[in-house]
Amino acid sequence: MSITRQTFHTTPKHSAKFLGSGTLEVLATPALVTFMENTASTFIQKQLEEGKTSVGSEMAIQHLKASKIGEDIDIVITALKEESHRYDFRLEAFAKNELIAKACHTRVRIDTQRFLKSLEQ
Repeated sequence: MSITRQTFHTTPKHSAKFLGSGTLEVLATPALVTFMENTASTFIQKQLEEGKTSVGSEMAIQHLKASKIGEDIDIVITALKEESHRYDFRLEAFAKNELIAKACHTRVRIDTQRFLKSLEQ
C-alpha cells in the first residue's frame, strides 16, 4: 500500500564519490536517506498548522541494491503511525520498479519558534 510517492532524479552530486561515502559513481546511501527524509517531511508539512514543522530524529535503513547515477528513484511511504508529536514512517525506494532500499524513519512535530529559541540558550 502506498500513502504517497515522490520521485528524485539522480545526478553526480548524489554519488558516493561526490559525497565522500565511497569511491564509486553510484547512488550514495546519504543521498538516499535525504530523499527519504524529504518525502516524509514534505508529506507531514502539508498537514501541519502554521508555525509547526517536523524534525527527523531516527533513521534505520537497508540499502539493498546499487543504482546508477542518472536513474530516477521513487520513494514510497508505505505506512505511517502517529502518536502525539511523533510520526513513524515505513519507506521503500525503487529504481526502475526494483526495490533498492527499505527504511524506518521517525519525525517529531515541533513549534518552530520555540525550537529555534532553545538553540540560543
